[in-house]
Amino acid sequence: MRIARFLTDKLRKLAAPEWAFSPTLIAVRNGFLLCLPIVAAGVLAVLVNNFPLPWYQEEMLRLFGDNWKSFGGLVWQGTLGIITIPTLVGTSYHMAMQQNHARPLHSTNPVIAGMVAVASLFIIIPMHDDYGLMYWLGTPGLFVAILVAITSTRLFLWLVGSERLRIRIYSEGLDTAIPQAFFCLLPGILTLLVFALLYGIFFRLTGSTLHQFVHDCILYPFGIIQNNINTGAVYLFITHLLWFFGIHGPNILDPLTHGMFDTALQANQAAKAAGQPLPHLITKQVLDVFVSMGGSGSSLCLIIALLMGSKNNNSRRLAKISLVPGMFNINEILLFGLPIILNPIFLIPFICVPLALMATSALAIHFGLVPYPMQVVEWTTPPLLGGFATTSGSPAGIALQLFNLAIGTLIYLPFVRISDDVKTERQKQAMGKLMDVACNNQVGPGGKKCLDRDDEVGVLARVLAYDLQTALTRHHEDAVGLFLEYQPQVDSRPGRVMGMEALVRWRHPGYGNIPAPILIAVAEDGDFIDDLGLWVLRTACKERARWHEAGIAADLKTSVNASVRQLMNDRLPEVIQSCLEEYRLEPRMIGVEVTESVAIDPEAPHTRILQRIHDMGLIISIDDFGAGHSSLIYLKYFPVDILKIDQALSKDVVHNKVCSEVITTIVELCRSLDIKIVVEYTENREQIEVLQDLGCYIFQGYFYSKPLKGEQALAYIQHMNESPG
Repeated sequence: MRIARFLTDKLRKLAAPEWAFSPTLIAVRNGFLLCLPIVAAGVLAVLVNNFPLPWYQEEMLRLFGDNWKSFGGLVWQGTLGIITIPTLVGTSYHMAMQQNHARPLHSTNPVIAGMVAVASLFIIIPMHDDYGLMYWLGTPGLFVAILVAITSTRLFLWLVGSERLRIRIYSEGLDTAIPQAFFCLLPGILTLLVFALLYGIFFRLTGSTLHQFVHDCILYPFGIIQNNINTGAVYLFITHLLWFFGIHGPNILDPLTHGMFDTALQANQAAKAAGQPLPHLITKQVLDVFVSMGGSGSSLCLIIALLMGSKNNNSRRLAKISLVPGMFNINEILLFGLPIILNPIFLIPFICVPLALMATSALAIHFGLVPYPMQVVEWTTPPLLGGFATTSGSPAGIALQLFNLAIGTLIYLPFVRISDDVKTERQKQAMGKLMDVACNNQVGPGGKKCLDRDDEVGVLARVLAYDLQTALTRHHEDAVGLFLEYQPQVDSRPGRVMGMEALVRWRHPGYGNIPAPILIAVAEDGDFIDDLGLWVLRTACKERARWHEAGIAADLKTSVNASVRQLMNDRLPEVIQSCLEEYRLEPRMIGVEVTESVAIDPEAPHTRILQRIHDMGLIISIDDFGAGHSSLIYLKYFPVDILKIDQALSKDVVHNKVCSEVITTIVELCRSLDIKIVVEYTENREQIEVLQDLGCYIFQGYFYSKPLKGEQALAYIQHMNESPG
């Protein structure tokens, strides 16, 4: 057990080094993720054009003529055919946003950074070589595009940071785009000039373009090896290593290796016809059918491993989406979506699985367990069918594919679990940071706390906001994952429950229980806090009506929390009145709680809304009082029935004399204004006794009860209010 744990820890450190989570690589991976819609459209076009059924191809030819593939070709040309452009723009955009978050006072328009990166790429891209512009705009040019995105954006942002290069325009009436453009004018020009200069120097020294130089370096090993099993191993290693860096290895190597492998297959066919031993063990047919099942990296094995072993809902969902195209050996959605590119966790299995499957295939063919694959099949032929067809109908071809799928899946499984662990840890860290942001009252330049951030905190916030809004929109009556808990407010003198605070909870299917501050922050940032508030109000009213039917007296109130955003809605009083009428509740059965920082401001516009709610007969409570936001004198200007003392005072009241004196002052003022006091976060007997000596008698906290579900809360009320004494 210790050995397994030791090996797992070493493997985790090897697979997920610290540099893998650098801001630059995160920006690159995010750039790939932004391309998923484009990639998916391109994949669909490839599948439509290359669906491996003869009758399908014949029928499409009959219906649409000789040029029926042109439609799919146009889609491919506008998607995977120019994939370098959206990848470059997405990477540059995220890098600019990262710097904007780190230096908000020197923020740069990320769209301008992306356009500078595109212009930099077109300065160095070959226009009239043997391959042509469109070739390099596709997957063969991805690696150079990534390099250009990183270097041009870093240079541009560095130049933008120079005060001497900024041209500022201040003029009323100008569109904001004009000052931003002039702000980046000189840095943009200098970035493009530097790229042009460097390209000229490089071409003068090497006599080649950067794209062609990288291309030649990749093909170099194939000029010094012979056409044997080593060729297959080197081919697999190089193509999969290139994929890690974003280079479509099979496309680049195809002009060279296709001829070699075709020659090997023809030589084998000639030897078999002559009754001689087959001279070549590995051909392209062997690699396509028995190794690259699902595409590069034996991606079908990875898909199965994700479905079997991943506990991450997003990874499993991606695997399900990738399964259908993967069955036809099209794996771009998986490679860009996971992503495999620049993902060190999957680098080892992505390279090792194809090599291992090549070895098992070579051994099975060498020892005669599987007939040598002589029949050429389309590269989109699904596994099992392909193994059967290429071995001229032998079940052994199917058996070898099944065996290889099992081997590849077993190799991928531990790395899938490592990936889950890494994602879980990063999610915990992001959730902790998001919690800090949610509890902080500061907002960003766009007026939001978290949704406009471009780091992992912002990504997590946007995911939660989308899922929360979806839950509220599609299941308004019974929002998925949302529920209320109720914490009793107990009057210690008669020992009776005089109120319940409704606390909203969200159990996310992927992230578990989401803290309430995060829930409120994303709802406010997403501008659907009114929808969430309405759901809470309706649910609390529905539960209170059920308690009333069970015999709970009308003087027990259920209070709901209202944020400042909700209080800015002029229709809030009408919404509350509608809920009261729907569930036949008296106004005193429902209360509204607002925080001290929101409430105690007689000049604020939401005070008028609160006054209307108070005039309707609802009970108004001020929550978190004593946190230092305002002056006690404002209480006399505000419609308030209950004041709730904050934990900052109640938790330290036993040992802190200042807390005791502040609470005494609050008690005396509230007694003169006929305001009730509820003390929050009361957790032990000593705390209760000290607070009672200070004149506080109504408590809310774990000493009496933790928050309870609806049925539990009803049972607690009945027990406390019907018990003698």
